[in-house]
Amino acid sequence: MSEDYVRVIPLGGLRTFGMNCCLVEHNGALLMFDCGIAFPEASDFGIDYYLPDWSYALENKDRLVGIVITHAHEDHIGGMPFLLSQLDVPVFTGRFAMASLKRRLREWNLKPKSEHTTVEPGSIVKVGPFELEFIHVNHSVANAFSVAVGTSLGDVLVTGDWKVDHTPIGEPVIDLSNLARIGDEGVLALLGDSTNAQVPGFSLSERVVQKELDRVISGAKGRVIIAQFSTNIPRIRGMVETANRTGRKIALMGRSLSQNVALARETGFLPIEGDDPFIDPKDARNYDDDKLIILATGSQAEPRSAISRLAQGDHHQINLSPDDTVVFSARMIPGNEGKIQRMIDGIVRRGARVVTAYDGPVHTSGHACREEMKLLLNLTRPAWVVPIHGQYRMRLAHSELAHDLGLASRLIEDGDVLEFRDGTATVVDRIPIGRVAVDGTQIGDVDDVQIRDRGKLAATGTIVAFAVLARSDSSLTSIELLHRGFLPDDEESEAMMSAARDYAVESINELSTDARADAAEVGEALRTAVRRFFRREIDRKPVVIPVVHEM
Repeated sequence: MSEDYVRVIPLGGLRTFGMNCCLVEHNGALLMFDCGIAFPEASDFGIDYYLPDWSYALENKDRLVGIVITHAHEDHIGGMPFLLSQLDVPVFTGRFAMASLKRRLREWNLKPKSEHTTVEPGSIVKVGPFELEFIHVNHSVANAFSVAVGTSLGDVLVTGDWKVDHTPIGEPVIDLSNLARIGDEGVLALLGDSTNAQVPGFSLSERVVQKELDRVISGAKGRVIIAQFSTNIPRIRGMVETANRTGRKIALMGRSLSQNVALARETGFLPIEGDDPFIDPKDARNYDDDKLIILATGSQAEPRSAISRLAQGDHHQINLSPDDTVVFSARMIPGNEGKIQRMIDGIVRRGARVVTAYDGPVHTSGHACREEMKLLLNLTRPAWVVPIHGQYRMRLAHSELAHDLGLASRLIEDGDVLEFRDGTATVVDRIPIGRVAVDGTQIGDVDDVQIRDRGKLAATGTIVAFAVLARSDSSLTSIELLHRGFLPDDEESEAMMSAARDYAVESINELSTDARADAAEVGEALRTAVRRFFRREIDRKPVVIPVVHEM
């Protein structure tokens, strides 16, 4: 058996959208690709986002030679400040992602000692035993890369997120020629984005979206408000062209949008030819409505985003009017559909016109569809296809697509250790894996029990029960019940709370003298009595918090 081996160890991104993070190991040396976050579900009460569990990388930090970030989306770069607060290691990424990373590190007041390297398309970098070649790809963010990882067994091609756009805005077409060359030289394994593996055909070009948005804007009577992801610099560049052609100005609403536009201008990915169309949002009132384009965050109905506040009528700068057109130029992230539909309903109620992808091609995916995936697989002809980035059904569709083209494929899960050696691909081990919750300033301290308890509070409401005992003889002096999120504030509810209080008094008075002398015994009797009363009367079981004082 050969001593040379390559291993692939995904730490996140294979079971859900987000949290993309993967280790590639070659003869002992480790290289990390991406370190993203995942956003919580509605049932994850109070959680801001989740991080991949990188314990294995920390335990083997002496073997970790670097981190490669393929692009600047949150699901690929968002976890980096948290990781670099625990681990000092060289980082390799493109200009836009590097600018984004440096901004994040400044916000965290982190000053890494390791040198971080900015790469360009076509850059070849030696990192430990690896030789990395950075290949330009199209995506819904500026400066995205696939990376060919050179090893003694052949290249491992990490696709990152990618698509084929033959008419992109502000960037070259995906570098198919170098991808073909890498295929000719021999690809051991392709670690491939699987997001759109079930979607037939080709993805739309960004230029098609720009033309449709141009048509909508040209026909609009008043302001055009476009909800989009803040990192979609190619789309913003298209809006700059449209603004200059139609004589409109662009106001940015949303902190992340303003930050990313500033970074794109700083790094050269958003050059301005002719008049600068960007204005301060505070100055928007000085322009006629038909001279304004407003780019805003909040396409996923984030609670305090600009679009959500417009839908609720509480934005401090703008109120919607019947002449306004609101365009949703972004996909619905799974799980957000209900919130988005309610937000759209709020916008329509205020008289504005709403345009979505159902009305025309105002959005396109940044991920390759099936025909594009076939093209890449045929160009590179990897010995093994390893579907990543996506839920199981997507990765299965990617695997089946590879088999249709006569290629071998391996489906793995987060934590699997897939080893390539002597022409085989075998899962040889499994490492403990999970996710780390971030709740405000707490990282990793929130467990499933806490989240379950928060869900119970949200579903059933809570009652705080105060009991006062006389210290001299342990007799009951008073009981008060305060409720939140349990019953409406009306006379009927007040009567029911009074009846519950009387029932609790009876229950405590039935305790023995010795039991009433024990505050813990009284507290448990109080909690049980209140829950029993409401279960009997209205078949509900609120969370009851007993508080017992002795006076």
